[in-house]
Amino acid sequence: MVLAIGVVLLIGPAWARQHAAATFAVLGAALLYAAIVLANAHLEVRRTRYSWLITALDSGFTLAVVALTGGAYSPVVSVPVAVIVASAARLSFAEALTTAVLFSAAFIPLALATSPRTPFAVDAAVQTGWWAFFVVCIAIITAGLSALAEREHRSRVHALVEAEAEHAAAEEERDLRARLLRSYQSQQDGLQVLVHEFRTPIASLEALMSALTSEPPMSSADRDTSLRLADRHVHHLADMIEALSDVALSRRPTFSSGRVRRVDVTDVVTAAADAVGLTPPRLRLTSTGDLGAIVINAQGLRRVLTNLLENASRHSRDAPVDVTCTRDQDELVIAVLDRGPGIPVEDLGELTAKYVSAGGQRGTAGLGLWIVQQIVEAMGGRVDFAARGGGGLAVTFRAPIES
Repeated sequence: MVLAIGVVLLIGPAWARQHAAATFAVLGAALLYAAIVLANAHLEVRRTRYSWLITALDSGFTLAVVALTGGAYSPVVSVPVAVIVASAARLSFAEALTTAVLFSAAFIPLALATSPRTPFAVDAAVQTGWWAFFVVCIAIITAGLSALAEREHRSRVHALVEAEAEHAAAEEERDLRARLLRSYQSQQDGLQVLVHEFRTPIASLEALMSALTSEPPMSSADRDTSLRLADRHVHHLADMIEALSDVALSRRPTFSSGRVRRVDVTDVVTAAADAVGLTPPRLRLTSTGDLGAIVINAQGLRRVLTNLLENASRHSRDAPVDVTCTRDQDELVIAVLDRGPGIPVEDLGELTAKYVSAGGQRGTAGLGLWIVQQIVEAMGGRVDFAARGGGGLAVTFRAPIES
């Protein structure tokens, strides 16, 4: 377009060349500026830090050439259209409108001041040729700006896709880290559970072995009783080792459903009580209904009872512990009631939290009641805690009975 303006001025009316030196100097600078912009197309990208600079230079060169070539009669008066079109593609709507207003405010007095006193007509061939070429120039400008806008849009889409991919990768990494942390925590919980579960029978076996080897020797009846109790502890440990093996092989959680078999519930209660050193008259067992052949997760049932009876025995000190067993249609309901210090009603919900020891007892891991809840839930049942009338804690758990 700059070259076209030069050609029009050379073949156009003489008055358009009154300031020939200055005019061609401005056109030379404009040509250099056009070459720089053409070589650096990113300068035309919408809403960059160069947008206002490019718009100001376009406007300045156009106004200068109009003023030097006849003002309102100059052949260049159509070029402001291209300037505003380009600015609209480069700036926001409000900025483009502001540019148009400011350009018009400068163009009107400048064109009036530099226009010749005597009206004249431009040669028809020159005028039609210029306008035809100007239309082509406008098409080139708009097509170029459209291409720039499309390239900018593709760049933004590409950046958006990359950002989404990075976000997805970050989310995946965060999820993996969370899974690893959960896995590590699960392993730690499993170790804590094993320590807690093995502590009671091992302590009982140590006490029995000490009693069996002490002086003076036990009576035959006491020795037979102690050996039977030791045998129960050994079977209990064997069951837990077997359950642990099942977990390791199946990669199921620590509190898996376990093996279901037919058991006598009163025998399971008695064995669990013996394991924690709770025997009559401190153990007061009451059963209702037919509990002699219940099909249930026997290992889970024993683990629940061992933890509940140990907890009740420890907190009741020398007071008796009441255990009631009933069958409610397809559910086994067992309640363990102690005469310990009890728990405030507002603290009952915290009893099954990990590492929380009821009553602040030392030497406990704070896992017993948490283990109870986890096992009962794995069995498909539930456990409830309530304050016992007259002092103490009442724990009731329900577990489904297999048909």
